[in-house]
Amino acid sequence: MTVLVVDDELNDIEAIRAPLEKAGFLVFSADSVGSALQVFQHNARGFDMAVLDISLPEKNGVDLYQELLALNSNLKVLFVSGHVGAEIIRFYGLRATDRHFLRKPFDSAVLVARVREIIQSPAQLRLEDFQPPRETRSANSA
Repeated sequence: MTVLVVDDELNDIEAIRAPLEKAGFLVFSADSVGSALQVFQHNARGFDMAVLDISLPEKNGVDLYQELLALNSNLKVLFVSGHVGAEIIRFYGLRATDRHFLRKPFDSAVLVARVREIIQSPAQLRLEDFQPPRETRSANSA
């Protein structure tokens, strides 16, 4: 199984990459949206899953997942973040379960188990599972 890990923190990439490789996964990593797209486009169909940080400098992980999913409709995903909870993936417009999210820091055994669970699950997120983000009301609007 091949996994793409995208996080702007090199320590976090290593904390994800090392246990996955030890568990037998082939792992590619990227520290930016641009490099992630470059790596992914070379063999989009060869990836089984992406582990994406929610808070990336160029765009959020949910938007990146939409771009990756357009290139490989079978790509599974696990979102990670140290700053927010699972509700953030729904805020960004993705109808997903808490299973698709891990809060940093996490135990490496939990990470590996969650990746295996998602890959083995017949459930698949699709582009249709995305909704436009909820409109926020301005404090000045009356």
